[in-house]
Amino acid sequence: MKKGRNPTHPCGIHQIDAATAAKINRQYLSITEGTLKEVHEGDKICTGCLRKTLNEKVEYDMNENDVIEPMSIDETEWFDYDDEDHEEVVNGNDFEQVNDKIEDLPSSQEDKHKKEQVRRTLNIIFKLFNIPAIRDIRRIKNIRQKVDNVCSALYKFCDILLKPEQESMNHYLSMKDSNILLSGLKTLFQESTDNEQIRLLTISPDSWGRKTIRKWFNCTDYQAQQALLLKKTKGLLAFPEYFSGNKHLTENTINVVNEFYLQDGISRASSRKRDIIHINKTPVPIRFMEMTIREAFATFIIQNPTVNISKSSFYALRPREVKCMGPSDIGIEVITDKYFVNRILCSIPTENCFTRQCNVCGMINPSDILKENNINLNENASWSQWKTINHKVELFHMDGSFDLLLDAIDSHWTNFLLHSYLTAEQREYIKNLRLNSSDSTYIVAQIDFAENFTIFHQREVQGYHWNNKQITIFTVHLKAGSINKNVVIISDYMLHNTAFVYVAQGLIVDFIKTNFPSVEKINYLSDGATNHFKNSFNIFNLTRHKDDFGLAACWTFSSTGHGKGPCDGLGASVKYTATRSIITSGTSISSAEEFYEFTRNLNYNAANTSITNQPPIHVFYIKSTTVEHVYSEILKLRWENLNKTNRIKYIRSFHQFNVRRDGTLVCQRTSNSIDYTTFMFKTNDNSESSIRPVHTLDELDVGKFIIINENDDYLLSKVKLINHLTQEVQVQYYEPPFPATIFYVSRSRNRNINNINIDSIVLLIRHNPILGEQGEVYLNPEQFTNIKNTCEEL
Repeated sequence: MKKGRNPTHPCGIHQIDAATAAKINRQYLSITEGTLKEVHEGDKICTGCLRKTLNEKVEYDMNENDVIEPMSIDETEWFDYDDEDHEEVVNGNDFEQVNDKIEDLPSSQEDKHKKEQVRRTLNIIFKLFNIPAIRDIRRIKNIRQKVDNVCSALYKFCDILLKPEQESMNHYLSMKDSNILLSGLKTLFQESTDNEQIRLLTISPDSWGRKTIRKWFNCTDYQAQQALLLKKTKGLLAFPEYFSGNKHLTENTINVVNEFYLQDGISRASSRKRDIIHINKTPVPIRFMEMTIREAFATFIIQNPTVNISKSSFYALRPREVKCMGPSDIGIEVITDKYFVNRILCSIPTENCFTRQCNVCGMINPSDILKENNINLNENASWSQWKTINHKVELFHMDGSFDLLLDAIDSHWTNFLLHSYLTAEQREYIKNLRLNSSDSTYIVAQIDFAENFTIFHQREVQGYHWNNKQITIFTVHLKAGSINKNVVIISDYMLHNTAFVYVAQGLIVDFIKTNFPSVEKINYLSDGATNHFKNSFNIFNLTRHKDDFGLAACWTFSSTGHGKGPCDGLGASVKYTATRSIITSGTSISSAEEFYEFTRNLNYNAANTSITNQPPIHVFYIKSTTVEHVYSEILKLRWENLNKTNRIKYIRSFHQFNVRRDGTLVCQRTSNSIDYTTFMFKTNDNSESSIRPVHTLDELDVGKFIIINENDDYLLSKVKLINHLTQEVQVQYYEPPFPATIFYVSRSRNRNINNINIDSIVLLIRHNPILGEQGEVYLNPEQFTNIKNTCEEL
């Protein structure tokens, strides 16, 4: 700081004592020869002059072997070498630190006087507690330790005198440590979130009010008020809760709601190839809800009474692929079908209630409920109704009185009631069927034909639209416990009939035996399409399933119009991927085989980037010639021998078919029905046996198939050469050992081509089995059954 009009010298701010003034006069007067003004005690010098004076004093002290001669009486009290703790006195380095921070040192006599008073006061207090007095104020650590001891003793005396309700927690913390902890607490508060800040504020003392908390923590009034309220209601370090709709749902609740939306009874997968959306770059088929959100929410609350969720949150958790009904699909529903069911049927309905055989509710009609509102029966009304005319279903718009409308409702009530019962029963059974499946008991195989894929090109001529080709797509979804497998079978065979289903079953069984070797039974699941699923020929094949493929099987049908499932999404995904590739990438697909190659390569490439190294869809191909060959050689003969008068009556009314060991068919209205009907297929079999025993070599011919016994294994073999001299036959072995229906040439060196004795030959097959394109051999059911019975007798 400088003063004056044209200041050139700094103004002094540090007062000096008499010794320092005498030293300055003695040093500078000899240089200036008495031309300068003398300084006296109490005058002020600048910071630079004081620093220079102290440096000269340090150099003088060093020359006198560290013997300090005080400049004044006050300095004598500052330095004391006779302290009991023998603590080190500051040296020259300490003076360098003093020089660096000279502005912080007390240089005025007033400050020294205050320090002296404080020192004497502390010494008086220390004397009361038998603590040594302060002799050197530079021993900061020692002074703080003495002050901490005094404070600790005072707290103890206070606790003894006042008898506090809570026991004193003495952790021997010094004031410095306490300050560090409090400073850290403030830092933690500033870096915490809003909720955590309110939680931390609850640790403030009970005597603190809102203003004190705000000042000490530097928080807002609202936070201090919320902390006081939270501490009063919840206690210390309680978590703040807000009941304005911001409470988070648990992860378990979110998963339960998502799984509920994806249930088949709540939503159904679309089979259209355009109904695909991408979620995380993965094509997912769209699902459409079969009811309104209000109805779905009511159903969810009934099925999950312990889950606490609001309707708005339930709607917000709807998956992206699940679409609600549009405004045109949702009308003002004052009375729904469920309203009639709940009003008419018994409180605990049974199967007799739904079949109108109940003595209590069997005679009540919907019109009886509607007439309770005293409606005018002669008033005009309009409604729409589906009718079948000339084997075609059409929608008719009707006009008439309310009386005619009620009669129309009553006439369809019996069929509707039975349909709703079958739908609910089969839906619940299929749900539990999938949950209880496992890879060691049974596997659920849901199968269905997808809509044919129409071949097109990116730049096609207009005339090609009227002459394009189509591809058959057969979809399969396998579920065994928590394991899911997707299978798609592609073919150029255009008929969706039972023959194709039979050939597809062979591929499905082979896939199951490869991936699920411990499975003992297959439960087929499909809709009730009579052309290829629910007919006598297919059910007759079901009774021969174990003989044909080596695995037991049963068949579960969904109710009419409710067969949508994962298979529809598979077909849509496959067709959408191919269509998008043709349009955007210029991929050329001209035949079913090229479509198969494209789909297979696409899924194999996806498997290479997957963690499980498994393709999302397993793709197979069936040639039309294979289906025709199997039909002509196996199915045609089997179905022709089937007694035409011995068919299952009312087959469309049954939804569960089980097969007993003796071939008896068990038919049930629903899968859980107690009542059932048994049926046995009869065949017109007047032909001779397909096999016969072999006694001599003259009964054999080269190229014939025989059954030989080797180490108690019955093997299918083909005659290659007959040696009458040695009475031996050279044969080619096939695997696997019997029982089986499909055999392949043995690759074992010991069982490739070998010579056997005639005693090892058990049976001769009269007519050679069917040969496949790759040399495989197929036994028809008659050959299999005859060989099996003969081997069991042996």
